[in-house]
Amino acid sequence: MWVAVVFSCRTGQRLQFRRLAMACLMGLFYIPLQAAPNAMDQAVLHPAIPLLDEAGDHVLDSGRPYSPRMSCGNAGCHDYESITHAYHFEMGRDEASDDFGAQRDLPHLVSPGYFGGYACMGGSNPEVLAKKVNASADDFADKGSAGLVARCISCHSGGGWMEKDRNGNRYDETDVSMVAEFDGDYFNRGTDANNQPADNATVARWDWKKSGVLEADCFICHADFTQLTKTDPQLNIEGSASAYDHFRELRRTQLVREGFFYREAASAILEFLNLRHDDCATGVAGCAASDMSLLNFARDTAASNAPHSRTKPQYALLLDAAEKPQINWNPQAFDNKGKVQIPMLRFPGNDNCMMCHRTSNSRRGFYGFGEGAAAVSDEVTGIIEEDYQDDVHKGKIWRAENGESRRIENCNACHSRHYFKRPFDNVDLSANHNILKGNSDMDVRNDLDYAPNARSCEYCHNDAPEPVIPSAQDSMLKAHLERWKHSGVMAGYPQSALERITRTHLDVVSCQACHINGKKSRGRPINPLYRYRQAENGSLKIIPYNPRTRYYWKDRNSGRVLNKTERNRVFKVVEGMDGNYGAIVDPLSGAELARVSVRQSHGSWRFGEPQSYSDFLALKRAYDKLLQLKGVKNADAVLVWTESNEYIMSHNTRPAVSSVQCRECHSKKQDGSFSALLSQDGLFGEANRKSVTSLVDPRLIDEGLVILDMPYMKVDAAGEVTVNVADILYQTLIDPSMTVLRSARARQVSGLMQRKPVASIIDDGIVANAADAQKLQDLFGSGEIFVYRPNYGDAALRSTVLLAEINGQSNLLYPSYRFEFALATDSRTRELEAAGQGTLVSPLISLLARDHGRQAVTRFDSARLLVRLPYRGSSNDRQQLRVVTTSSTGQWVPIDSANIVAVQPQTSINEGYVFFWTTHFSDFAVTDVALGASTPPTPDVSDTEASGGGAGLGLVLLGTLALFQRRRKLDHLG
Repeated sequence: MWVAVVFSCRTGQRLQFRRLAMACLMGLFYIPLQAAPNAMDQAVLHPAIPLLDEAGDHVLDSGRPYSPRMSCGNAGCHDYESITHAYHFEMGRDEASDDFGAQRDLPHLVSPGYFGGYACMGGSNPEVLAKKVNASADDFADKGSAGLVARCISCHSGGGWMEKDRNGNRYDETDVSMVAEFDGDYFNRGTDANNQPADNATVARWDWKKSGVLEADCFICHADFTQLTKTDPQLNIEGSASAYDHFRELRRTQLVREGFFYREAASAILEFLNLRHDDCATGVAGCAASDMSLLNFARDTAASNAPHSRTKPQYALLLDAAEKPQINWNPQAFDNKGKVQIPMLRFPGNDNCMMCHRTSNSRRGFYGFGEGAAAVSDEVTGIIEEDYQDDVHKGKIWRAENGESRRIENCNACHSRHYFKRPFDNVDLSANHNILKGNSDMDVRNDLDYAPNARSCEYCHNDAPEPVIPSAQDSMLKAHLERWKHSGVMAGYPQSALERITRTHLDVVSCQACHINGKKSRGRPINPLYRYRQAENGSLKIIPYNPRTRYYWKDRNSGRVLNKTERNRVFKVVEGMDGNYGAIVDPLSGAELARVSVRQSHGSWRFGEPQSYSDFLALKRAYDKLLQLKGVKNADAVLVWTESNEYIMSHNTRPAVSSVQCRECHSKKQDGSFSALLSQDGLFGEANRKSVTSLVDPRLIDEGLVILDMPYMKVDAAGEVTVNVADILYQTLIDPSMTVLRSARARQVSGLMQRKPVASIIDDGIVANAADAQKLQDLFGSGEIFVYRPNYGDAALRSTVLLAEINGQSNLLYPSYRFEFALATDSRTRELEAAGQGTLVSPLISLLARDHGRQAVTRFDSARLLVRLPYRGSSNDRQQLRVVTTSSTGQWVPIDSANIVAVQPQTSINEGYVFFWTTHFSDFAVTDVALGASTPPTPDVSDTEASGGGAGLGLVLLGTLALFQRRRKLDHLG
């Protein structure tokens, strides 16, 4: 077969590869070579372990489902709690609060993730998670946490939000007598008190002890899906679905959505996980040399009540006397000590990742890197066949900094932390399960963006110790410069300008923008759009993306957003002469106001859109009345078109010869040279446009009944709403946010502290001069410290930092604390301005910490924290400056001036800052008493003095991370 190979072609190797010079200049070449799989990707036998149930009893004795927490965690070797706190499990649970959305003008949301944020499903009418606190059943949104489990089971492995409530308590271990009525974690809509389906108007307590919780199913990621097998003869019939499909249907449909058997869900895969492994000898107990599974669920394929399923054969699960699924554990799978050796993947395979992320550009925008990404070549000529699914990296070899090499065959090559570990490295039993990510199209754990980054184009091809540069140049700058010079596209420009032109492109245009093109979705061409996104170094770069356009209905005056239950209340299905139709009805009288289409989808009715101006007005009037019934005064319902997520395109990379060419962005001048200006007909111009929607009447915009939420959305005379790349690029220079939460300009940010060397913090520009750098060294030495430094949000928040000394106490508390910074409201700022404390020379910023139970922490009496606030003044006189805060009685008071550690006035080059110690969190600002009248206040004695430094527990310095380090004009990429 033909396998693509990348030679490093470094400068020192040119003589050795002289004959290959032309091929190197082309970037890639192919030689016949048998591909060898990575040893790290092969399933290995896990050491023999017992499988225990929730009570810690062996499953062969109890017959109950196995517990991953007890088998792998509490009674095993792994730190289950730490592992399941990773963001793939939590999906926003640990960032959730009832006022989360209100702070972002989307009050129906409670978190940035799928748990309470914008879900990937539901189009423009997604189901909304109920808040933690609800006054009544009428205030309860579409789903409680229990209902969301059933809704999202297909793509979530359990653990995190499927196991714990918003206060960090396990659902089934919570004392229900202490649970408030209509608590969103312990009540659900559409089910009764016995966890059975009910009318959607029903909001009842969910019995978590009956259903159990979904513990994290380790095998969703660590089972080899290519080796799944069916051991139940009832499933091995002609036309039967695959073992993989049967596993998914058993887990999501039979156990969770139909039976609400959450406790049993993790055991579903054990019926299909093949224990056979080549290292097992025949006749050795607990190690299978032939096909074998751990259990079978008892089922009846002839049952008349079999739930509808897309897999064949359909069946009903058989229940025991306690109305639980019967699980038949296989004693032959265990040795005489009750232990079993299970084949497991050390790192997830492609199939594991794509169970949730999918390929072919579906769902949440994972632009695939599956098996179809491998290039196919002519057996004689070696010429690659054109295929939109290909990725130039597929099958290449990457050598990491430690000398380990891996063939790039799956997601781990870029996204796993330890994929390139050496064979003799010890096994990390509690490895960090936060998968590497950059500035993604979702706002879950933004504090982990680029911390560190997934392996990026820039790293592998330019910044790595041994970068892959196929053309044998010293850098990608020189590689692009030479390629463009020799191709003739630089003709007409002076020699002295060529490097600058090339550098400008590399600084402003991401690698993906040029090297990911020709995209298709299921064979249909995709029209990528382009926008600015913050890169790892803080600069803004143009990336290709596909927007997730959606609309929602809200009250213009109060901002209240209608959830799915509320929106559907003004519709009903009516049987007409020509079939069913949807009626828009008055929520008070029930009178029919207008008609829309209706269809069945996934077991529920979906109502169409109004098809005329008058029908739209009828729907608006119905929503106005609905809002009035809910107590909203002067209700004025409007429809808002927005983009919930900007799905990044990062896969299916093309080689240089197939990449975007100059003519696709630039026009030629009269002399035949390319213009430095961008063509409006090019990829970055107005002609590159995409339709958002077609309104039934453009008057809806003129009259304010439809609002276009994105500033680059436009409507024409026919009512077509469109976006174009020229406008998008202009606006995203101002706000490069990747979701509707607009995190790049957020007024509130949060994150966890990270351990970092003091030297690296100083190198990151947290201080502006050598004297202040020495102060940090004196305070914290040369070791590590805890740091919280926001990497998103308003510029003032990015310039606020916390540093904390690492010691026994801080190491116990701070890794589980979430720190929050927020810009104060205008009214709060006016209060300070009127308090006689001098003139504000910094923003007023609120600091808060929350423990693992989401409880607010405002005092750190046992140790101090060092805070860095942005400072806009020009004075460095500490007697003139004050750091003002609120005392325990709510009064505005200055901290003791002795607690001010360093002052850097703002200059044309450096941003100003003030460092100070504190033992409490509240509102903080810097004032200058020389710029305004002030009454001498009493210092806040609750803060410790500034003497010493070694005993300080908390020091968080947040250096200035300029949101826009580069401001290059869009029309001067040349």
